[in-house]
Amino acid sequence: MSSAPALPIHNQRFVMTFDNKMSASAVRVEPDSDPIQAMRILGFNHAFPCIFISGGASNMTDDDRLRIREIMSVVAKFAQDKGAVVVDGGTEAGVMQMIADARLAGGHSFPLVGVSPLGKVSFPGYKNPNEEAYLEDSHSHFVLVDGDSWGAETKFIIRLTNRMGGGGKLPTLGILINGGAIAMEEVYLASTSEMKFPIIILEGTGRAADEISTAFRTGRTNRAILKAILAGGDLSLVPTIEGVEGIREKLLEKFV
Repeated sequence: MSSAPALPIHNQRFVMTFDNKMSASAVRVEPDSDPIQAMRILGFNHAFPCIFISGGASNMTDDDRLRIREIMSVVAKFAQDKGAVVVDGGTEAGVMQMIADARLAGGHSFPLVGVSPLGKVSFPGYKNPNEEAYLEDSHSHFVLVDGDSWGAETKFIIRLTNRMGGGGKLPTLGILINGGAIAMEEVYLASTSEMKFPIIILEGTGRAADEISTAFRTGRTNRAILKAILAGGDLSLVPTIEGVEGIREKLLEKFV
């Protein structure tokens, strides 16, 4: 009988080496653990400007995907120029893959930190029998949060973004593209809790992004979570038809 795959030990740095020969520093944490401890284990010994990318690319057309790839190239260059850390969900899918591809294609060196639920992912050295995704191989760092469901990492990822930015002392913002229920919850936490930071919504990318955009523009919604986001959030809309110039202008405006 084969033994279960070995799990990393909590709160100890380990290194993943992917098939493309790229390596990433990683740490396993509990959901309610201190994000500052995780930062220090990964080598972040002080605060950095921080950009959090939330959402996905479900049901997008090929033209939509091309436009988002172009926008991610702008975000990647902006992060590099500003000395920022970028935080996302860390898997080989959607906008997480796009920002990683943009970082690699641009020859950028900004830290790209993926935060994922341990119970849903596989990675070098750990083949998860319940795998639903593989960690993306161009990220520089990973935080694996104990949990067997997507969303187990939600609170930690928002807390990490806030703490990475020094609790509001350094520029910190989020970007929502498309997304479903988990992305909606992330925007809610970033809008209503003590960890709040501004969110740029890419309007026209579908799903959660467009639900929030519509509620923001009309001021009308029956959903409690949207009412809370509108009441507490620092939201900005960027229609995707404005393309790279629209996101560049908004990044410069909000990243203060």
